[in-house]
Amino acid sequence: MTFSWQHYLLSLICFGISYFVLRAHIKHQDQAFSQRLCNVLAFLMFSFEVFRIAWLTYYYGWHLENIRFDWCNQVCFWLPLIVLFDAKALYPYIDLPAFGGGLAVLIYPLWIFYDYGGIHVMSVQSMLSHGLMLTIALSLPFAGNYKRQLKTVYKPLIGVLCLLVTAFMMSYLLKTNYLIMLSAEGIPLISHIPWPYYWLVVLPFIVALAYLVTHFFEKWDQKWVHPRPIKALK
Repeated sequence: MTFSWQHYLLSLICFGISYFVLRAHIKHQDQAFSQRLCNVLAFLMFSFEVFRIAWLTYYYGWHLENIRFDWCNQVCFWLPLIVLFDAKALYPYIDLPAFGGGLAVLIYPLWIFYDYGGIHVMSVQSMLSHGLMLTIALSLPFAGNYKRQLKTVYKPLIGVLCLLVTAFMMSYLLKTNYLIMLSAEGIPLISHIPWPYYWLVVLPFIVALAYLVTHFFEKWDQKWVHPRPIKALK
């Protein structure tokens, strides 16, 4: 049901939330205010993830696979903990992975609706969680008071590497295909490339995308997150 009215409606709601949250950050330009707002969003994200696990456990029984170790599920676990424990040093490592995962799913929710046939408590939970990923990622520089620059792009790439390594280990431990570690089946284009050779395409794409998004964030931060002071009148 990608590109259905359900998809458009939920994505529009998520983008709307991001818009109003960013307006609040820009209006106040107050690090303490931004941190409090991030704390609220992080608490909601963690609550949604706990609800997802509880819902699956109630209906299907407890399995370690209920936790899931895909890209976005890992972010939905680690990102709120990093924010709630005020680990500002880790903000630059998680913001771009959160932004990329959230935005990608809001634009193209490949596996969000297929189990539930449209508007369902779990599809709504998933879309809102991805919306929070996007919103918190854009909020972190306001709360953490740091600048995203090309020379520090290695930090979010380290964050991505941590996600990939965790997905790799858990895929082989649980025999579950997290983050296309066992197969790219169902993924447009790269599904035609045999395992593991599609990673020769995926990894350079991730690195190139990280540089592209970081370049955008440099300009964004200069204008909105760290605006230049107004020159004194002569």
